[in-house]
Amino acid sequence: MRTFEDFIKSGEVRKQGKNEILARALIKSSQKGYNYIKKTVINEENAEHIISDVYDVIREFIESKLNLDGYKSYSHEATILYLKKFKEFSDSEMIFLDNLRKIRNGIKYYGKEANKESAIQVINFLDSIIKKLKKLVENEK
Repeated sequence: MRTFEDFIKSGEVRKQGKNEILARALIKSSQKGYNYIKKTVINEENAEHIISDVYDVIREFIESKLNLDGYKSYSHEATILYLKKFKEFSDSEMIFLDNLRKIRNGIKYYGKEANKESAIQVINFLDSIIKKLKKLVENEK
């Protein structure tokens, strides 16, 4: 797996000024997405959408941190890898997130399907890390 610094070297991540306005907008969007997911009854019909939505909630939180730290990522892989810089996130969480990225990519671009059980597992993962993600961006206030 590449490192975040590899993405900086390749230009897929660029250093820029802090963008607190965008960061706050991403946090707000992510929180709305989380609230929506929590109200949704999961079934076989919406499993793929729930998985994609969970991924987007997590990605938006990470992108808000990137913006607060003065980075712009043009790579979902780099965005996920940014969390490795923070000791709060375990290797197993990082592996799950990278797999979630790949699953979402398969759903979005290759017509892969997911089932209700997978969606529930992904929501449980989101519930387990949401406080860490919020704390990561709240420390910037």
